[in-house]
Amino acid sequence: MQLYIKQMPTQGRPLLTGDHTAWSRPDAVTLQERTIEHSSVTVAGNKSISIGQGYSTIAWILEDSGSWALPLRHERITRIGKPNIEGS
Repeated sequence: MQLYIKQMPTQGRPLLTGDHTAWSRPDAVTLQERTIEHSSVTVAGNKSISIGQGYSTIAWILEDSGSWALPLRHERITRIGKPNIEGS
């Protein structure tokens, strides 16, 4: 990440964006740290949630017209303590 930061212009403000992505794994009952995640895909009962893992991304948008982005950091969102999901 330090190499990317060195490439950022010193004039003006860099355009950064963040994103949360849910990785749905409802049948992976042995998956560590499963959490309930918001999802754009609905599951049984017509709810926009999913059981799985969440990932967070922060990216630098390089151009004003922004046809692509450079991810600075992408990591799994973890919980503190033992997950408490019924049925697991």
